[in-house]
Amino acid sequence: MRLSNRAIYGLRAIFDLAYHSGGEPTQVREIAERARVPVRFLEQIFLDLKRAGFVESKRGPRGGYRLVADPAALTLAGVFGALEDLPELPDVLVDEVEESAAQVPDVVCQEIFSKMIDLLSEVTVADLIERGEELGFSRQCYEGFTYVI
Repeated sequence: MRLSNRAIYGLRAIFDLAYHSGGEPTQVREIAERARVPVRFLEQIFLDLKRAGFVESKRGPRGGYRLVADPAALTLAGVFGALEDLPELPDVLVDEVEESAAQVPDVVCQEIFSKMIDLLSEVTVADLIERGEELGFSRQCYEGFTYVI
């Protein structure tokens, strides 16, 4: 099982907005550069993130995307779920009436997938921000101008 580039890049984009934007709109090219994601691909990803209600866009020279979801409430399962289907066992279970040893691997796989979803649901974007700060990565938030006379 493997996460798609779309899911990984989408998570990078959400994290970038939460970590670097300071709540201000950020242009896709800036996010793409920091997150190391192709701009065209990122534009498509942002459309899905916007449909999911995680980001909003603003047009114009000071425009871009802004995170509107609360990082403490936005889970990895939510981000991945907005961009692709979360892992689940295909509907190939043996007939429930007829008990068979063939069901054992199916049940175990379903339990594993369930635990994966639970884990993805426990980790939030706020947790990623905290990890970035613990690792000492600088933030590139726009702080405006300071005028001294």
